[in-house]
Amino acid sequence: MVTLLLHNVILIDGTGANPKPNMAVLVEEGAIRRVGTVRSAARPRGAQVVDLDGMTLMPGLTDAHVHFGLLGVNRNRKPDDNLVSYVLGVKENIETALQEGFTTVRDAGGLDPAFALAVEKGMINGPRILPSGSFLSQTGGHADHRSRYDDHEMPSVPGILAAPEICDGVDAVRAAARRQLRRGATQIKLMGSGGVSSPNDPLEGTQFTVEEMAAAVYEARSAGTYALAHCHTSPAINNALSAGVRSIEHGSILDEATAKRMVHEEAFMVATLHIVEMLAANAEAHGLSHYSMIKLEKVRSQMPVSAKLAARSGVSVGSGSDFLGAKQNRRGLELVSKAKVLGAMAAIVSATSTNARLFNMADRIGAVREGMQADLIAVAGDPLNKIALLADGANVRLVVKAGVVVKNNI
Repeated sequence: MVTLLLHNVILIDGTGANPKPNMAVLVEEGAIRRVGTVRSAARPRGAQVVDLDGMTLMPGLTDAHVHFGLLGVNRNRKPDDNLVSYVLGVKENIETALQEGFTTVRDAGGLDPAFALAVEKGMINGPRILPSGSFLSQTGGHADHRSRYDDHEMPSVPGILAAPEICDGVDAVRAAARRQLRRGATQIKLMGSGGVSSPNDPLEGTQFTVEEMAAAVYEARSAGTYALAHCHTSPAINNALSAGVRSIEHGSILDEATAKRMVHEEAFMVATLHIVEMLAANAEAHGLSHYSMIKLEKVRSQMPVSAKLAARSGVSVGSGSDFLGAKQNRRGLELVSKAKVLGAMAAIVSATSTNARLFNMADRIGAVREGMQADLIAVAGDPLNKIALLADGANVRLVVKAGVVVKNNI
């Protein structure tokens, strides 16, 4: 692991502070050792000096809602589906994210934790992955993609494929949560409301009882972690909060009273703004039915309003892309959509220090300051003035993960 002196940068440190020009950052043994001006920067013997010539240096980006593993096979696996192709497709999604500057991500369901372990062991060159394993869904819930008259549940292939777990009743949910934790999940994903793509549930429907969700929350807390829940509407969010869920996903149709309760409960909301635009523009390619399109339009019209309400109320708004399928790229488009609603700096903070707090990793990642892990990216240009720079991985010229240069196009 080499010593790096990243020299002559404009620094956006991930905390929301104003950018600082003419800065230098010293990286030693995987950590940020010194942050200072170019003039004050000493050059340790043997250090590799990287002159970034006025580029913007930022914390590595994070994504709190990825679905690297949702390539279609998870929902409707056929006898002749090739799982080798599936694995290679997942690997491509993982590697693309790192090359685009995302150094830590949280899987929001559908990725077997074995992929996170493969990254940790260096077998896949990808971001640090916090896996959720299988979705937990009630019968007829958002992760139940069976047709109306099909009672066959698609099984997981442990170590490869994390299919949804359909579970009803407190004991079944408890067992399913324990199973995911045993297989390596770092948090538990629950389906708390109807969804856009699921075939049988209304968007406004609440899913799982409070007691069922509380069983999963209890198991997560017993393992030192937490639960996240897919919730589009305020009634669903309130059920999840009553159960102790820490991370609300989407929060698309939010009212003021629920936003205030989220602040009181110290819950996070992971807004996923860009995916609804992608789905609306490519409904046929994503296989959306007419019923799903009706649900999508409800979400699409309200999600920006809800994200703005949450931020104004003081909710910690994290950032997630929710991208689906193979060849996932341009993940930074989520920051472009978020900037339209919250502003460019707030979008960057959501994908750096806010997500780091959500991941319980604020002492390690999400900010450029001395003592932090050296997850860093250098961007050609000023993303505060042109946030769209972060939507094109070609503009991310340098990626450092835990002090190791994993991309260098300087």
